[in-house]
Amino acid sequence: MDLGKNIQQSFDLYLKNFGVLFLACLIAGAISFVSFGILAGPMIGGVLVLGIKLNRGEKGELNEIFSHFDQFLPTLVATLLLWGAGLVFNIIGIIPVIGWIINLAVSPALTIVYFLAVGFIVDQKMRPIDAIKRSIDCFAAEPVQLWLYSLVMLILGGIGSIILIVGAILTMPLGMMGMSIIYQQLSLKETPLFKLDKQIVRIAGISLAALLVIGVVFMMFGLGRNSSRNRGAGLASKILSGVTGEKVEIDQKSSKFKIGNLSFGSGLPENFPKDIPIYPDAEVGGFMSGKDNELSGSTTTLTSKDSAAEIYDYYMTNLENKGWSVTPNELGEMKMVNFQKDTRSGIITINPGESQCDILIGITSE
Repeated sequence: MDLGKNIQQSFDLYLKNFGVLFLACLIAGAISFVSFGILAGPMIGGVLVLGIKLNRGEKGELNEIFSHFDQFLPTLVATLLLWGAGLVFNIIGIIPVIGWIINLAVSPALTIVYFLAVGFIVDQKMRPIDAIKRSIDCFAAEPVQLWLYSLVMLILGGIGSIILIVGAILTMPLGMMGMSIIYQQLSLKETPLFKLDKQIVRIAGISLAALLVIGVVFMMFGLGRNSSRNRGAGLASKILSGVTGEKVEIDQKSSKFKIGNLSFGSGLPENFPKDIPIYPDAEVGGFMSGKDNELSGSTTTLTSKDSAAEIYDYYMTNLENKGWSVTPNELGEMKMVNFQKDTRSGIITINPGESQCDILIGITSE
């Protein structure tokens, strides 16, 4: 397995299909959150299948994420089993040194096993236990490579949260596409069955039980360590730089990071066009831009508690007042405004939620 090639493929897939992947992950994440993880399985499975289709060059549509609720119960069982295991190791991770090491070793493994299991359930209609066993077999065939790959995907998927509140929303699709690509590859391979000696299983079970008790004690008395954001940022930079071969820069003070030619940050880009208005009652979240902070291909996110209709009317009027040629477009409750001037063009997407509207401003230039 070529780690660098897979990671680059994830970036390419994400950038080429940014709009649909951003919205898919945003909706899937929101539904998973408000359902307390109960609907996480079919939603994540839908995003994985969407990624597979896009990677094959097929047409990927947003409604793909809603197409796998027939596998709700099997994915829920897999989710509860593997999230339960993750909770155990998170508690053990509170223990200084040994707990940190164990949690670091296990978390990437559990993560990739979970995504693979969900993929096997929604894509191949496997039973949850069979899907988990198959995922473990896949991991055991190439443990070091897949552990490192999963760690990189975890960092890529969550790195935005290190420096900005909404950054993870922009970077999460990277991790999801990485998992989609690796599932597509591993699902086609024949892997040997993985079995552990019963004595080893018994010793490991007793050891984990003891560590869990110690972890609960540390948690009850507020012992252990507080994670360091600076250390996390430094570690993320080193790991990503080493694996991707690209220079990775994380600047917590200015809330920005850069990997290769791709930049993320909080607030507006420094060179955001003055003739594109910012909705007055909106909170600016973050941005993604391309090579050398060029605005072409960039996307900026905002949120507002006003209605989609109010935001839509504001942009239709104010973009025209600033000399843009605008074209309205509506897709159900979602509203879009296409705008163009000279060699520049863009699209504003207004996606209403339960308590606020998400606004995406995408800009391109010829």
